[in-house]
Amino acid sequence: MKVLGAAEIAAFVEQGFCLLPGAFDGEAAREACGVVWRRMAEKRGIREDDPATWPAAYDIEEHLDHSAVRATFTDRLAAGIEELVGPGRWTGFRNWGLWPVNFYYGRAETSLIPTTGWHIDGNWFTHTLDCPRQGLLVIGLFTDVAAGGGGTVVAVGSHRRTARMLAAHPEGLTHRALFDLVLAEPLEEFVELTGAAGDVVLAHPFLFHTRGYKRKGPPRVISNTEAPLRAPLCFARPDGAYSPLEESVRAALTEEPKPPSSGAIRCRF
Repeated sequence: MKVLGAAEIAAFVEQGFCLLPGAFDGEAAREACGVVWRRMAEKRGIREDDPATWPAAYDIEEHLDHSAVRATFTDRLAAGIEELVGPGRWTGFRNWGLWPVNFYYGRAETSLIPTTGWHIDGNWFTHTLDCPRQGLLVIGLFTDVAAGGGGTVVAVGSHRRTARMLAAHPEGLTHRALFDLVLAEPLEEFVELTGAAGDVVLAHPFLFHTRGYKRKGPPRVISNTEAPLRAPLCFARPDGAYSPLEESVRAALTEEPKPPSSGAIRCRF
């Protein structure tokens, strides 16, 4: 079952992400959101029917082991992951991890693009060019996310700069050391990730991103997880059977880096 076309795969390689629309259906998304609201009420007293209890943002830092949540990690989503990391190279772990809920974060900010909070995921391991620990950044939309609705903001193409930094440090880099190197130059070409409940963004593990400002709409619920690999990435396969993920890194290491444009923005963690 092929779920990604040539355009989506090209976007992943060049831009660092692509959209898999309708990875799960809207009703499944609503049922999973019910689980999220119940857990926020248990942990923090955040109630769906009482906006006075809502913080600007709240993250549930755990897997929610519930049938309604597991049902949203569909075969269609699994197929999309395998098409990017290579058949049989994903561990097959199916569950959603971090749940970032955006209520009204940054609504009073005057700038369009956040300049803080920029990162890649993976603070639990040392980053190397071939590290299998994350595989992909998988972002599930559990509510509709319109422009200005607090969607994740990504720096298009930043995965290429990250790849070059990691190639220059084969010994590996800590989370913060990698951030310092990549963010030493300003970022540019920002995109707010939008879509309908049930859509999933399949993003490069090296793609820098941050929480977007939320100026309108109901609370935004998404979940981030990883797609860990069975073995390290390989950039010298004798049979040439490179996955799109591997091809994206190979391309980054052979291209001539472009200096930031005059419209680039200085960002930090």
